[in-house]
Amino acid sequence: MNRTFTFFLLLMLSAGLFAQNHFPLVTDHYHLELSFDYRNETLQGHCRMTIINQSDSAVTQIPLVLYRLMNVHSVKTDNGSELKFHQSVVQFQDRTKLQTNHIVVDYEIPPHESKVIHIDYGGHLLGYTETGWRYVTDRISPEFTLIRMDAYAYPIISQPSVSFLINNIMHHLFDYDIVVTVPDTLVVASGGRLQSRTPAADNQMTYHYSSKKPAWRIDIAIAPYSQLNTEVLNIFYLNDENSAMGIAESGANAMQQYTSWWGELLSPEAVTIIETERGSGGQADELVILLPEESFSNISNFHNLYHELAHLWHVFIRENEGISPRWEEGLADFSAYLLNETLFEERAGLLKRAANNNLGRLKRDFERNPSLTEIPMIDYGNHRITNLSYVQPMVMFTVLYYWLGEEVFHRAIGGFYQQYIETGASTKDFINYWKLMAPSVNLDGFFEDWIYTTRFAEFVMEEKSFEDILEYYKNYTH
Repeated sequence: MNRTFTFFLLLMLSAGLFAQNHFPLVTDHYHLELSFDYRNETLQGHCRMTIINQSDSAVTQIPLVLYRLMNVHSVKTDNGSELKFHQSVVQFQDRTKLQTNHIVVDYEIPPHESKVIHIDYGGHLLGYTETGWRYVTDRISPEFTLIRMDAYAYPIISQPSVSFLINNIMHHLFDYDIVVTVPDTLVVASGGRLQSRTPAADNQMTYHYSSKKPAWRIDIAIAPYSQLNTEVLNIFYLNDENSAMGIAESGANAMQQYTSWWGELLSPEAVTIIETERGSGGQADELVILLPEESFSNISNFHNLYHELAHLWHVFIRENEGISPRWEEGLADFSAYLLNETLFEERAGLLKRAANNNLGRLKRDFERNPSLTEIPMIDYGNHRITNLSYVQPMVMFTVLYYWLGEEVFHRAIGGFYQQYIETGASTKDFINYWKLMAPSVNLDGFFEDWIYTTRFAEFVMEEKSFEDILEYYKNYTH
């Protein structure tokens, strides 16, 4: 599985400061108009942003980030007045290989009021693979074009800091509508609701989508797509109809099983699955899943599909201090393994085998880099080692599942979703909810071992098996 899930963002103050004092400006609505010059591989965009000042003081400047090879041509108020701004390509403070166009707009927004700005911009899009984000292969091409937050292909309120951006996007969701014009041989795919598809001049087609519910990101894929719709899934696929049909069937079975475990999704909308190009990373929002070609076409193993579908039941985690450790990735991986062995009798025991394999992987990682044994899971985001967030929490959740039992486990996951999906929650909220679900079990020490300290690393380095660890907690008396 491509261990990528996109969260990164920007600022000049520390993550700790902004966790306690949120940046006051947030985007409440995007109106995004895009067209493309495929011969020159460029994008032309008009972005109208409704920005709210949530503080008690006026804010006089709006910081924005945009892809490093794109330029802002003008910024105007809603009545057409020109606004002063300056832009420069800078390094991220907390990821120096990463560059962005940092724009600062001079515009005062009074306390607890909103203002609208119009931004005309454009340029090239070539991804960020050279920075270590190998999945951000986003580009402008008639074969495949991907526009998303990960490459800052549209203006985003932020300073050039990963910590800042993560904190800011987790603080407020937005509505959007997008208007995208492409050659009529191509199809625009989005997780929004299609409002219209209108022929335009020069053999072009204009697609208008609007958000189905507030979101934290915009995803737009453009390619010669075909489409397959079912009651629960809308699937945009490139070439392989058989794989799309397999995705539809397996996705429906997965949704049915997850629903039986965790309850109905609060949104009644069908989930959109968009096939993206190979290596572009899997991602999931509440109503849209980007599934790379290698996951889409491998119909013999739907682990990645099950992983992304499980995210639909996950609550937006934002910490009071620092960056989320992304333990939801381990929960999604746990869920995918459990679902696999539930749906296929011949895969019985898969979950325990996967937990033991992950213990072995952790040991190899710790031997290569002993400093990892000194980092508790709660700090994985702060240390930017969220690749381990797929591995260590998967073992943790497997122990919880077999220790507390299926009924308690699923009641905790489903109940947490129902209670916090609209507001988001912290890891501490998550732990407290588990303690409510299993009041007779001493979970304080367990979560201390696996989340807040590195006690779990002792199990790993002592080569304890999953079965050994489970037995330890079954006899736990601390």
